[in-house]
Order: sequence, then structure tokens, then C-alpha cells
Amino acid sequence: MRIQLLIILFLSTCVYAFGQSTQIEGSVKNTLGEPLIGVTVGIENSSTVTKTNKDGFYTIRAQKNANLSFSSVGYQSITVAISNRKTIDIILQEDTRKIDEVVVNVGYGTMKKSDLTGAVSSISSESIQQSVPTTIDQVFQGRIAGLQMSSNSGLPGGGSSIQIRGINSINSTNEPIYVVDGVIMSGQTGNNDVNALAGINPNDIESIEVLKDASASAIYGAQGANGVIIITMKKGKNARPIINFNTKYGLEELPKKIQMMNLREYAVHHNAFSDVLGYGHRTDFAHPEYLGEGTNWQDELYRVGNLQTYDIAVRGGNTISNYAVSAGYLNQDGMIYGSGFKRFTFRLNQETELRPWLKMGAVLNGNYTKQATAVSSWSVVGSSLLQTPSIPVRNADGTFGGPSSEYDANNLGFSNPLAIAQLNQRNRTQFGGRGNFYLEFKPTTWMNFRSELTGEGNTNNYQQFLPAYAFGASIKSNAETRHEKSFNTFWSLKNLVNFNKDFGKKHKTTLMLGHEVIATRYEFLMGERQYGSSELPGLDAGDAEYDSNAGNSNETKRVSFLARGTYNYDDRYLFTATFRRDGSHNFARGHRWGNFPSAALAWRVSQERFFSPLKNTIDDLKFRVSYGAVGNANVDAFAYQAILANTLTNNWGVGYSTSNIPNENITWETTRSWNVGFDLSFLKRRVELVFDAYNKITDDLLLRLSLPSFTGTRGNTPGSAAPPYYNIGAIQNKGIEFSLNTHNIKKPDFNWRSGLVFTLNRNKVTRMNTTTATIQQIDYSNGTNIITQTMQGQPISQFYGYKQVGRINTAGDYLKDNGDGTSTVITATFKNRIGDIVNNEGLATSTYVGDILYADLNQDGIINDADMTLIGSPLPKFTFGFNNTFNYKNFDLTVFLNGSFGHKIFNILRTSLDNPRTYSNVRKDVANYAKIGYHDGNAENTNVWNAYVLPGSDPELGRISVRDAQNSIFSDRFVEDGTFLRVQNIALGYRFPTKFLSRYNINNIRVYSNLQNVFIFTKYKGYTPEVGSSSGQSMLRYGVDGGFVPSPRTYTLGLDITF
Repeated sequence: MRIQLLIILFLSTCVYAFGQSTQIEGSVKNTLGEPLIGVTVGIENSSTVTKTNKDGFYTIRAQKNANLSFSSVGYQSITVAISNRKTIDIILQEDTRKIDEVVVNVGYGTMKKSDLTGAVSSISSESIQQSVPTTIDQVFQGRIAGLQMSSNSGLPGGGSSIQIRGINSINSTNEPIYVVDGVIMSGQTGNNDVNALAGINPNDIESIEVLKDASASAIYGAQGANGVIIITMKKGKNARPIINFNTKYGLEELPKKIQMMNLREYAVHHNAFSDVLGYGHRTDFAHPEYLGEGTNWQDELYRVGNLQTYDIAVRGGNTISNYAVSAGYLNQDGMIYGSGFKRFTFRLNQETELRPWLKMGAVLNGNYTKQATAVSSWSVVGSSLLQTPSIPVRNADGTFGGPSSEYDANNLGFSNPLAIAQLNQRNRTQFGGRGNFYLEFKPTTWMNFRSELTGEGNTNNYQQFLPAYAFGASIKSNAETRHEKSFNTFWSLKNLVNFNKDFGKKHKTTLMLGHEVIATRYEFLMGERQYGSSELPGLDAGDAEYDSNAGNSNETKRVSFLARGTYNYDDRYLFTATFRRDGSHNFARGHRWGNFPSAALAWRVSQERFFSPLKNTIDDLKFRVSYGAVGNANVDAFAYQAILANTLTNNWGVGYSTSNIPNENITWETTRSWNVGFDLSFLKRRVELVFDAYNKITDDLLLRLSLPSFTGTRGNTPGSAAPPYYNIGAIQNKGIEFSLNTHNIKKPDFNWRSGLVFTLNRNKVTRMNTTTATIQQIDYSNGTNIITQTMQGQPISQFYGYKQVGRINTAGDYLKDNGDGTSTVITATFKNRIGDIVNNEGLATSTYVGDILYADLNQDGIINDADMTLIGSPLPKFTFGFNNTFNYKNFDLTVFLNGSFGHKIFNILRTSLDNPRTYSNVRKDVANYAKIGYHDGNAENTNVWNAYVLPGSDPELGRISVRDAQNSIFSDRFVEDGTFLRVQNIALGYRFPTKFLSRYNINNIRVYSNLQNVFIFTKYKGYTPEVGSSSGQSMLRYGVDGGFVPSPRTYTLGLDITF
């Protein structure tokens, strides 16, 4: 009887306990709305677990007051209270802090992040999604420590300048190479109006790795001197098919306008200018107070542009095969009339396991882009500011307006900006295709062999048509056209064998051996014509007297042998070594082969036994040290040989001459670098710090040597030869960088994460094997001046000019009254740059009250080129980025800031916009120029003792003068501080609840809004303080603002759906 009672009591307890439990179901997805397979779902403090199926769904029985935990490799674990719920849907955030599980691409293979010994940084697809970029280079800005990105043009599809750990080369590009799914891209991002990365659809990207130190990039040898950016595209997964559709629509506008004079202000100023020059006033300026605002050319030229994108992707697979297919379309009308960009992309990726030991894969990419720029950056930006407000956009009859007289047209030198933007045609179309095919053979569990063949072809067409016009007195008699066609191909064959062998439990080794062959071919053809009519724009209709044709082609071949080995002892001591041997035909025999080794060591201190007492606080601590060498062979093909070229003149016909002066002794630029750093994570990986310090020296710099003009190496004269290349010196870059990631608040319904990156780099030319130990950049839009100087012991490309020390406000500032009716010059500063002085009678021959003062640095009594000095560097002292991401239930908010401190910008436009002695329009502040008063009221008295500057003027502005040779020369007055802090990105999104979506078989719907280039804090007077190179990738013109089209402010709304 007692036994029966015990059984009844036991069964009653079980029934009661079972009655307290309930079945919980739900789904687990990533932040992109894709189902996560194999996520472990468990009851806290219980052995009961389950996993999500191929659709990301799970079911589990648990007590109503229990907690569920969710965990998966590469994602942050989360625990939530059931709280009587029956459906619990979870979104897992990517967790780059689980370093023992995360795998990163290191070039020609992958490694666990915990095993890295070099300096490698990553950008996830989540970060790409938050930034909503149109081109992928926009993602780099402020998100990678050690990487600096600045825009070269805000035109749609425009280029940028990207450097990793400073400037390594004077002659060639400083841009890193881009490796997309293992294939090195042809082309660069740095051309002002053309961006090779614009052909990549950001929505197709899974992750980005940046190899920064030589130990990481040495595996790419001669191509890795400037760092390597590895882009991994999305692939299929072992899951049911997922269809993702993403679309967005945005508006873009000019983020800042420069305050120019309106018509009333311009008329007053023009009258004052005419008085000084002795001209009469314009009749329409007789009563400025009666005039209106006139034409605001910035309002006319800039518009509200728009962009729209449509992307669709299908991904899926099973245990044997997976696939990914995607297509995308972008249409962007720029904020400047006549500018636009279109992009079509297609991508197919497929991998199949033919046998357990044989795998096959293929990738096919295609893209088509069309870019319209209408006008060059300088002409459109400059003319919209300098054109006077007195000229109408259109006349009463609807035709475009222009200067009313030939005199005005000649003095202004430019025409109707809007008309030029709308009528000029500059269209560039590009079609590219790339395919790669691989076979992977795995005869044993510890060895595999992979052979990969890649082919790429790109066709570029550029058509420019500049019609004849007559806008008032501004007349262009002939139409012009220019057609360019280029075609380049790329072929590579890679054979890699990998060994992965463990010896016991503590010894892990890997070895990769490889061989690579690369061949490229480039063809170019160009034709230019002029016409008497704009109605016949074809090349065949042009005037033969003014025709111009050109063309060239070249081939390059490179052979490489490479190896990488790793050794891991007990996850404590890590060693990586790489070696690459490259052969290039750019150098003569005896110099063709370059050897590029690297080695790196790491010590995971946190794995040591003595570290155990700290494990509750510090999760991981690793110290790293590395050394490596990489090369650069970027010189013209066959520069070591004399190359024949035809010489065509209209007088003597066709002949042949050498087009270059050869040098057989040139060899590789070589960059050698040391790196020390540590990785630290603590507080259960809620705080992660990665710190690096580096010192790298680029030796044997390749540069064309500047020779005297009598050698026949100057200009474009038929028969002239390019000067020879020489290895002329060395550059050092050293610095520190760190990235700090924190999970500030971690709760089921609310998360706050922050990320800070910081970069400090110091650049110096340590050796210059030239006669003067300097390199001068002589190029200036308002004349011929030295604007930058690269010299031994100083950073590259520093601005070089005069130092402004003040202004002459009274004659007593520079003359001594002798008391006998004569005066003596008491300071040589006021002799101008061409030697003119103020005579002893006090009569000004050139310099006068109201003129600018410059420092006489050598105190020789004359202000001339000997008094020019270094007046600033375009290189920043440090850069940073700060990102904050907030998640509250189904809402997500991201706020991203970036900044740059201490760099200088040469604002070329100010030499005109701040010059009171000009026919063109000027800034409003120029109304405060130095106005001259006279003690006796007699302006005809030329004795300078009678003159003085009236109070209330801007001390940096000079007077209106008949002769203005010295008031607008290149000086530190036009070199401005470019320091800025920018709110770069604010993104807000909302994800619909899974319970609602499951009714319609939809996995995910996310709506989002994004605001880019929100606001900038800066003292810079131009459009934007983010100024790259005004000449493609040339570092000798870096930081020169000759009229950049700034990056627009963009407002975007988007929709992301996954089925």
C-alpha cells in the first residue's frame, strides 16, 4: 500500500512539473535577416539543448520562468527570459571578438584570427550595410586604423586617394592593391573622375580584410608595398534557397555654399575698383542700391540630385553544392547638372563537391558603368564662384546669357557655368567581365592541391564633345570632340599546395607552396577633331588641319614563386614566415628578380598557466612582433631600353626618335618594415583593444630625374624624350594605431556597442640622391610657381612659399622721416619680390600703404624666391573614427563620426576669391579690403606719409592696386588648417517582428533611413577640408584644392526583404 501511495505521489509531481513547462518555438537570424543554421538553443542551468534547422527555426520545451541561451560560432551569445512567451525570435550580432573561432582571409588562404601574427583589420558586412555606400571605398573612411581615405572628386563614380600607413613612393601610386575573391583587380581608385572600385556592388560583399604590415602583405611581394585590401564576396550556404531584395532611394545636395557677393555688393565693389584703376563706372552700376540680388551661380549650377538602387540575390545549397546569384542596378544623378553615374552588376558563384576528395568552383562577374561628368572639377567649381552676378542665366529670348562686351568676356576668362554644364558632353562607359575557375584536390586529410585560372577583360570608351557657342560676347568658334578607346586583359594561373598537419596535441603546422603567372595587355586609341559646326560631331567630319591621333599598347608578364609556413605550439607560441620571389620585365637583366621575405612571432600570454588568476578579468592577451619586405616595380615598361616612337610634325612629316632616356641600372623599390603590437580583450570580451606601432623604410625610390631643358626632355615638343628613371632615395613612415571596441550595454532588449580607431603617422624623406636634395612641384593654376617641395629630412610634398607677416598700415611701418623732406627705407621687407623699392623721397614706385608684408628670411633686402620656405604639410598629424551602434528590440541606430587633425590645404580658389583687384566675383568678406585714407583729404598726393589704412578692414586683405604683383603670390595666407570633425553617417532601421512575417513566409523585412555627410566642424574656408590629390595619385599635388567637387550630403530611405 505504501509503495502504491509513493508511485501516485511521484506521478502527481511529474504531472505538475510537466504542467509548468511549455513548448517554445521561434527563429534565429543574423542582422541581415538570413536564417542561421545550427545555432545551439539551450535552457540555462540545464542539459536540455537543441539546434536550429536549415530554415533557422527551433522548438524546445522549458519552464515558463526559465531562461533560453542562444550561441553560434562567430556570433555574440545571448540569454533571454521566457516570461510566459511561446514564440521567441532572436537576432544574433556578429562577434569579431571570438578570436578562437573567427576565420579571416590573409591572401592565398585563411587563418583563425587567434593565430594571426601580423597586422590585419576587418570590416564586416554589417558595417557595410550600416554605411549604405554607393562605392565600396566609402566604407574605408575612419573604420580601419592605419588607413586614410580622402575623396578626389564628389562627382558620381569619382575617385579617391587611399593610403595605408603613410606615403611609400614619390613616383608611383601609393594605393593598395585590391584582391576580389583571390583575384587582383586592375585599375585604381585614385583618378579624379574615375573609380575602378565603382564597378563593385557593395551588397555582394561578405567581408573585407586589410593587410597592413609587411609580414601580412609580403605574400603579395612586388604588389603589396602599399598594403592589401582583400574583398570576399558572398557565397551560397548549406541551406534552403534565400531570396534577398534590397532597394533604396536617396536625394543629394551641396552640403555647404561659399558666401559670394550678390549683385548690389558686387556693383559697389566694382565701382571702387574702377575708381582706383581710373575707369568710369558701368552705367548699370550707377545706383547699386537699386539693383537686385543678381545671379547666384551656385544655386543655378547645383541641384538636388537623386539616386536609386535595386539589388536581388539568390543563395542556397546543400551538403554537396552551393550557389549564389546576384544582380544590381544603380542610377545616380549628381548634384551638378550634367553629372551622373549608372551601374549594372551581375555575379554567379558556384561550388560543387564532385567527390569527397575533389571540389570544383567557378565565379563569373560582369559589370557595366556609365559616367557623365559634363565638365572638369576646376572649371565647373571655379567658374560658378568667379562668374559675376550681373550676367543672367538666360536672356529674355531663352538663350543662354553671357558677358555684354568683348572687354568683359576677355577679362573674366570664363563663360556661363550652367550652359557649359548642360551642353558639354563627357561620357565614359566601361564594360568588364571576370571569370575564375578552380579545382581542389584533397588526397589526404592533411594536404590539398588547388589550381585556379582567372581571366578578366575591360573595355573603356570615353567620348567628349564641346560644342561651339556664343553666350553674349563670350564666343567659342569651333566645336571639339575627343574619342578614346582602351581595352585591357588580365590572365593569371595559380597553383597552390597546402599541408596542414598536427603532431600530437600541441604542435600544429601548416605549409603553403605556390606558383603564379600573370599576363596583362593594354591597348589605347585616341582621336581629336575640331569643327566649324556643332551639328556634325563625328571624327570623320573634323577639320584635318586640327586633327590629332594617338595610340599605344603594351604587355606585361610576371612570374612568382611563393610560400607560407606557420607553427603553433599549444596555442601559446605562434610563428609565421612567408617568402615570395617575383620576376618583372620592367627591369634589365640582373635586376629582374626581387625577393620578399617576412617573419612574425606571437605569444598568447593568456594561455600560460601563470595567467590563470587573471582569466576572470582578461580573456585574451597576445603580443606580436614582425618584420617583412615588399617591393614596387611601377615604372614604364622597358624603361631600361631606348624606345622608338614616331615624330609627326606638320612641316617635315613623319620621323622616328627615342621617346625616353633609358637607364639599365634601375631596380626595385623595396619597403622594409617592423611592427610590434598586442591584442587585448577583457570583461568577457566586452572590451577589445588592438594596438600596433610600426617603422617602415622604402629604399631605392624610383623617380624620373629632372634634367636641364637643353637635354630635350621638357614639354610635348615632337622629338622630346622622357627623362630617365633613377633610384634616388628613401622615405620613412613610422607611427602608432589602435582600435578599441566595447560592448557598453548588453541586455536582451537593448545593446550599445562602440568602436574607436586612431591613426598617427609621421613621414620623412631620409635620403635624396639628387643635386639639390629636393624635388619641386611647379604647377599652379594662376601662374607658374613652386607650390610643394620634397626635401631630405622633411615630410614629402610640403607646401613651399612666402610667409605673410602683416600689412603696411602707415608709411611709418617702413619709412624713417629724415626731417629734411626725405625718407629712408628702414626695413627691407617692403622691397617686393622682383626688387622694386620705395624711393627715399617717400614716393611709392610699387609697394604702398595697404600692401601685404612678407618675411625677408635671408635679410638681403629683397623679397624673392630665396625667401620662400616650408609653410605647411598636407599630411595629417592624426586621424580617427568613432562609431556607436544601438539596438533596442527591433530598432537599430548607428552614429558614425570621423576626423582629421593638423593637415594643411592650399586653397587655390582664394587667390582669386580673396583678391579685391579682380573683375570676377569675390567673397562677401572681401568688402573689408584695405581701404586707403589721406590725412589732407587729397588722394592725388602721392607722398605715402599722407596715406593710411582706414580702421575696420580685414588684416589679411590688401588694397585695390593698379599693380597687384605681390598681394596674391603663394604664401601661408592661402594655406589653411584642414582640421575637421564630421558627423559622417546616421542610420536608423526597423526590423519587422518574425511572428508577423511568418504569416507570409517572409524571413525578414527591414526598413531604414540614412543620412551621410551630415555636418562638419572646421575652420577651412573652401567647400570641404577632405582634399585628396588634384592630379590622380600624385603625392606632389596632395592637399591642393583647385576646385574640388565636394562629397554631397545624402538622404536615403531603403527597404530590405528576405524570403
